[in-house]
Amino acid sequence: MRRFLKIFLLLLVVAGITGCSGLRLAYNNADTVVRWMADDYFTIEGAQEEDFRARLTRFHAWHRNEELPRYSTLLTNAGQKLSDGLTAPELMWAWDSVWGRYRRMAAQAAPELALVLTTLTPEQFARLDKRFAESRQEYTKKYLKGGEAEQREKRDKRNLELMHEWFGDLSDEQEAQIRRASAKLPLLYALRLQNRQRRQAEFVALLKANPTPAELEPKLRHWLTEWEEGTSPEYRRLSDLHRELYMQMLLELDRSLTPAQRAHAVTRLNDYAEIFAALALQNKQPRTAF
Repeated sequence: MRRFLKIFLLLLVVAGITGCSGLRLAYNNADTVVRWMADDYFTIEGAQEEDFRARLTRFHAWHRNEELPRYSTLLTNAGQKLSDGLTAPELMWAWDSVWGRYRRMAAQAAPELALVLTTLTPEQFARLDKRFAESRQEYTKKYLKGGEAEQREKRDKRNLELMHEWFGDLSDEQEAQIRRASAKLPLLYALRLQNRQRRQAEFVALLKANPTPAELEPKLRHWLTEWEEGTSPEYRRLSDLHRELYMQMLLELDRSLTPAQRAHAVTRLNDYAEIFAALALQNKQPRTAF
């Protein structure tokens, strides 16, 4: 279920979306995509599907009215911070801000999700178990194919491509700098897969305990928002190291940016801020409790 919520968070992490029109299209159709995903994982239909659709429509309206203006402000602020050079506290601010928005979404959705999830049938549990297993296979195929050297090469290539997307053309020296920094990052794919399996098992266990919606809601909110809880010490240690080294990579690159490269990234952030502000006004509905 975290994937259903993260689709909204991923709209903020816009590196994978090409062009402004793509972002608008993705957001305006987010509720449809989430319904497809829900049906893929649970095969919902009939009255259950109608109930889920109505709740998701309200959530999407709440998110458009309440969260998108905050996204716009966040991105505008990020552009201002980037315009005169980044600092480590500013990068931590960005990290905390993004996850703060996710936690707010998860907490907002938990009561309504609990009402839907407590209606799942044994057949839907079987479907969920199957799709979780398939998702782990897909992850293994995408990220764990080949040996460590191949995995690192693909990871470093993705990091370089991401920097190109945000800052435009990079010099040979900057590319070499990014490759060196990326090569120092710990490889987390196997540990992430183990953690994913643990989290999925926890989610299924929550539902199979047959709680009432009132019983499930606080547990579901906790599962959604405190998802570092229960991670292995090694995974937590390496995740923290990965974040620290990644931020160092960004700070080193920031110090080498030309005015044109910095302007490229600032412009992109401001463009997305404007898009989120415009989307917030589109089909605007009265603000009511979710």
